[in-house]
Amino acid sequence: MLTVSVGQSEDLDTRTAIRTAIRHCARKLKGSRPQAGLVFSGTDFDHRLLLAETLNQFPDIKLIGCTTGGEFSSDFGFSDDSVNLVMFQSDRIFIGAGHGRHLSLNPEAAIEAAVNQARRGLEGRPCFCLVFPDGLTGSPSAAIKALNDRLGPDCPVFGGVPSRQYEEERSTLQFFRSEILTDAVVLLLFSGDLRFAFSISNSWRPIGTRTTVTQASGQAVQRIGNMPALDFYRSYLGQHRFPAPEFPLAVYEDDHEHFFIRSPADYNDEDGSIVFSGPIGQGRMVQLTEATRNRILADTQNAITAVNMHLTPDWQPALTLAFSCATRKQLLGTRTPEELQILKQQLPADLPIFGFYCFGELAPLNYRRDSLLHNCTLVTVMIGTPLAAPQKSALAPPALHLTAPEGSTDVPVTELDHLRRENLFLQKKLRRSEYYRARLEVNKDLNDALLRKINREMQRAHLEIKRKNQLVRQSLALANEIQLNLLPQTIPPLEHFDIAARSIYCSETGGDYYDLIHLPEEKDPHLAVVVGDVTGHGIEAALLMTTARALLRSRAYQPGSLSQVIGDVNWHLTRDLHESGHFMTLYYLVLDPSRCRIQWVRAGHDPAIHYDIKTDTFTELRGPGLALGVDLNWHYQENEQQGLDGAQILFMGTDGIWETHNRKGNMFGKQPILDIIRSNARASADEIVNTVIDDLNRFRGNNEPEDDVTLIVIKCKNGHH
Repeated sequence: MLTVSVGQSEDLDTRTAIRTAIRHCARKLKGSRPQAGLVFSGTDFDHRLLLAETLNQFPDIKLIGCTTGGEFSSDFGFSDDSVNLVMFQSDRIFIGAGHGRHLSLNPEAAIEAAVNQARRGLEGRPCFCLVFPDGLTGSPSAAIKALNDRLGPDCPVFGGVPSRQYEEERSTLQFFRSEILTDAVVLLLFSGDLRFAFSISNSWRPIGTRTTVTQASGQAVQRIGNMPALDFYRSYLGQHRFPAPEFPLAVYEDDHEHFFIRSPADYNDEDGSIVFSGPIGQGRMVQLTEATRNRILADTQNAITAVNMHLTPDWQPALTLAFSCATRKQLLGTRTPEELQILKQQLPADLPIFGFYCFGELAPLNYRRDSLLHNCTLVTVMIGTPLAAPQKSALAPPALHLTAPEGSTDVPVTELDHLRRENLFLQKKLRRSEYYRARLEVNKDLNDALLRKINREMQRAHLEIKRKNQLVRQSLALANEIQLNLLPQTIPPLEHFDIAARSIYCSETGGDYYDLIHLPEEKDPHLAVVVGDVTGHGIEAALLMTTARALLRSRAYQPGSLSQVIGDVNWHLTRDLHESGHFMTLYYLVLDPSRCRIQWVRAGHDPAIHYDIKTDTFTELRGPGLALGVDLNWHYQENEQQGLDGAQILFMGTDGIWETHNRKGNMFGKQPILDIIRSNARASADEIVNTVIDDLNRFRGNNEPEDDVTLIVIKCKNGHH
């Protein structure tokens, strides 16, 4: 199994702090001597003494570590000024340590040196890696890429970029046994049956406008959109001198949906460029992001819930490692300890927790993926061995016995010395609190500027939407005017017929259509009366209606029977509407005064209504026929009725009439149409049309019209035979 011990101590005195942390670790090791360890600390400690004290107690330990921007553990809690120590011991897991120098000059060579050195302590292929690469002079992104290439997909890489307090100007440091390094990488490699589960919490959300990086090189971004990168930031946050890591950029992947985070690290007022925590490729889409304290803590809880789902009965995790971004701590402020508290509440009881605040987090996006550099995230990874023991085991180290350094004695601390140290420590905390207070004020100013910017953008967007809506309304009004002009403007007096027609659209444009077409004949001209209904209404329906009108008028003047005319129009429309789901119903009726007859073709439309005044009977002029635009080769049937005289009325309309609903949900139906025709049989065609429309409006009441309405009334004049 894997045994892990955690020790953390907060003290100004390095020797006191590290000895306290060592005692805590030793107590949990129960006499076992550790194979490897991690040590994290603030930058104010005497790091040579810290490492020397640790190696004095554990001479053979494979020890690495780094400076941090704050430490936390289940042993002590959160601190800005502590020494944090974790030690590993196992009879089933092999651990190797390595380091590489000059990371900024040659990251591939530095990684190769570190990996080769660490592999010497392993048996078999490495299965897990913890790494801490310098990020102030070197490139963590280049280091993680080199590690991915070197270790392959079977060895996931986790870790953090060494850090310091934001207000400090010191270098970040890496530790390898007794060596204190800069511009380096230190790592631990594990082999054996080590299992892990992890989650990533990212609480930053994009705001503002998504923009393209138009000029960039490595980690430096010169231009975003059409302005210098610094002007882009100041356009949102107002004039500010120092980088605002609390407002990083979302850098979108090629799918334009998923993104990773890059924080601003340095401003260049001379050329307006910004150096970010990692590279941002030219041409990438980026967007400003922001987070709130409540969202950070809520997302932390969700992430820990997700990682717990990977726990199985045959696996007992021995340690939770947590690498949290220093920017999260900066934003959480006095609520920073709540992040650790959530981990302790959500993770299995008594599971040690160990972590620090870093300048970048290293982890895969998901399982079996290469690891990446993240910013503003919390990476939580549980490690442990399965409950069933494998055959091969590592050599058990000798028992542990704590010893005092050679030639040294513990000097008793007087009460006055103790008070003096406590006073100095409180002064240090007060200075840091003053920094946090000042930073919160800066953040408040930045948030105020951001709010003003977003409000201005929303106002501009509102005005732009209003302007575009006005243009749309103007365009629709013009479209409505053009469409109405396509309908017959007037119906001239006809010798044998009294005709009236009306179209009323439920929106600016519609899909209903009627037309009167004077067909040239050798002896007596015929009159074609057409009514049609396109599926839906609005712009699409209006465009289809005008297309059908043009096709019908063009074909109607050419030789051919009624069925041939409609068949040709259907052929053209079907080709245009293929797989669109749109179609058009049509009723095409031709009045032939010389032969006292009517002819018609029905293409899926409601039949015309024929009323004979003398016999007081209604007849529907039916006939088979499919809607236009459905079947390319449909053959339409021509129908005919003889015996037109002055005692007959024809009514043609669209389903928007009888399918009109009132407030109770009832439909108007066709019976009211028949009643109106019967009771107004002696009235003019125009009077009948007006009566139908008035009754329809009364029936609908305050309900909005749901569909277009079109109707045509044809009265055969007295004396016609």
